[in-house]
Amino acid sequence: MDPGLSLGWDDGPMDGLSCLLRCVESALRAEGLDNREIAQALAVPLDLRGDRRKSSWFRHGRLDWRNAVDGHEHWDEFTALVAAGTPCVLMPDRYYWPGDEFEGVAHFLDHMVLAVAYDGEVLEVLDTDAPPADGYRRRIPVTPDVVRGCCRFATVHFTPPDDAAALRTTLLEPTAVALAEDLPALRAVARRWRRDGLTGPAARALHVVVLGAVQPSLFLTALAVEQAYPALATELLAASRAAQKLGRTLIGAHRWAGAQADDTSVYAPVLAVFEACEAALARLGDELHRQLDLPTPDPDATGDDEGVWRRIVRNQAWCYADRVAPADQHRDEERNR
Repeated sequence: MDPGLSLGWDDGPMDGLSCLLRCVESALRAEGLDNREIAQALAVPLDLRGDRRKSSWFRHGRLDWRNAVDGHEHWDEFTALVAAGTPCVLMPDRYYWPGDEFEGVAHFLDHMVLAVAYDGEVLEVLDTDAPPADGYRRRIPVTPDVVRGCCRFATVHFTPPDDAAALRTTLLEPTAVALAEDLPALRAVARRWRRDGLTGPAARALHVVVLGAVQPSLFLTALAVEQAYPALATELLAASRAAQKLGRTLIGAHRWAGAQADDTSVYAPVLAVFEACEAALARLGDELHRQLDLPTPDPDATGDDEGVWRRIVRNQAWCYADRVAPADQHRDEERNR
């Protein structure tokens, strides 16, 4: 993770890309791809509902996930891959992750690191949250709790990027169509928020959607098409910045809320930032249809006003990991050996 090489890295590693995509970017750069090729490999059509493509599939690649309740179930496979030189994206259960704000507090899975080395005692990872002075690397002594927390990992598989014609048909046009269909559902989230308020778990799920999917999709698409469609790249970057501001404002509200995360007044001021992001996406949709000379969309094409909210609910269930093993299970096993 080198700021001088990485896509969009200005103030920090989360500029433009999510922690997941920083991990994949690092893996692809190790395979010899340059920045334009990486952007084209990672760019996917914007999908606010999050149900138009298989999870973790890209236009020219995929992540193969292994998911378990307990990392002991696939620890041997995981460490064998890493020790053999295959970097693996790791989504740890933060309850067991050393030094994490959720350690020993809550089972929450939203952060990803890239496991790059293992010597039998120490796991080395690239981590956007690691100290810059350490090269964004952590060396983590392996304990039963660390093994337990390594419950989700993925290998990276990509093929070469595409040309300008394919960028229009597989990236820009699908983005224009999906955005027109999803904007009513995005506005429905704003109405729900205004009516019922928003609390910590849903707000955290929303920031994961925004910073983990929406903002990176906009940013990477802008970089992927900037040579062939420079005017659209400008509009995409403007929408990307609006999404990034929303995600960062939500994170700031989480930190300010603390134990008051269930108080809807904590997140009420963020609604205006959400609506500004919505407006930026609406402008982008208009420009995509105009510059690509696409038919004027029917604003009620799907009639689905709950699609974006359903995605937030899905993400909340995924990140908070309702199915977990008892916290002391493997500590007891170790003591009994």
